[in-house]
Amino acid sequence: MTQDSENTRQGRVKHKVAFGLVFLIVLLLATLSFVPLIESNRWWIRILDFPRLQAGIALLILAVPVILYFRYFRKIAGLALILIVSALGYHGVVLYPYFQTGQDFPVTECPSGSAMSVMIANVKMRSDPDGRLLDLVREVQPDLFLAMETNEKWNQALAPLEETMPHTVSHVSDSTFGIHLFSRLALESPEIRFLAGQDTPHVVTGVTLASGETVDFLGVHPRPPLPSQPGTTLGRDAVLYKAALLLRESERTGIVAGDFNATPWETAVKEMRQIGNLQEPRRGYGYLPTFNARSWWMSWPLDHIFHEAGFATLSLERLSAFGSDHYPFVGRLCRISGRGAMPAPQTERAIIREAEQAIEAAKDRG
Repeated sequence: MTQDSENTRQGRVKHKVAFGLVFLIVLLLATLSFVPLIESNRWWIRILDFPRLQAGIALLILAVPVILYFRYFRKIAGLALILIVSALGYHGVVLYPYFQTGQDFPVTECPSGSAMSVMIANVKMRSDPDGRLLDLVREVQPDLFLAMETNEKWNQALAPLEETMPHTVSHVSDSTFGIHLFSRLALESPEIRFLAGQDTPHVVTGVTLASGETVDFLGVHPRPPLPSQPGTTLGRDAVLYKAALLLRESERTGIVAGDFNATPWETAVKEMRQIGNLQEPRRGYGYLPTFNARSWWMSWPLDHIFHEAGFATLSLERLSAFGSDHYPFVGRLCRISGRGAMPAPQTERAIIREAEQAIEAAKDRG
């Protein structure tokens, strides 16, 4: 065998190995893309819903070597292209509502007394309260400020906010699930509740607008889908369902906000919206990721401000990082006169029944 023949053979072997590696990565990514279709509350299945944008970008990049190798390995490269197109199509369908479409919010101005701004921030309990978050809150001047993962250190650091936001309710904890609500507006019957029998505290309160009308506000922070947590998303989903049911059953219009530890396209969040007849401002407005503020690639929307039909969104804004792994997030809303009494749609009884069953199951395991 000549030297040229040997070099050609080695070159072919290298190409086969390189393309084999590319194909295996494509096969893995495409398979994982569809795994969340499995009806399961296992954490490792549900968390695969998070990095859809990242998986889509990775598949687009992998399409380049697949196309380059197509003339050498037509059949296997063709299969790889089918997998890429199928997975990209699925990601596209799921994510399309969260790409910016250029549509403005339906309401741009709000009558005096009907406006309400809500700011939320997961402070990351172990981060340093160096004053940057305090400065942001003072700059934004929200009507409501919901802080999560607050321990005693953060309780003391945020205390100066009470000078301008005197209405408060809080639960200090060293378990990364402390929660604080500061408000410029009067609170009606504020309480900390452990929804769905879980050990994570949540805020349930009425908020009296400047117009004199009282609306509902729920601040939630359920456990994330991680192996260090109970191992399933049952508790998280049950909290979201219970919050939606509370709003549905109330005669007042309301808002639910917080770190849901869930992306807006997950099944549990979609069902939450259906149950509570909740509007999702991000749809058509943009992806607007709020986690992870410390990573340029691991980035997805986990913090949310949803509202019932009695409100309209004036603006959404992701604020600058302040040391936490979450960005602070603010929504400016308007109470729409004459629309608070709109009847909730007849949500399929099956969805509500499944939600109630999930809540009971979470209580049993709680």
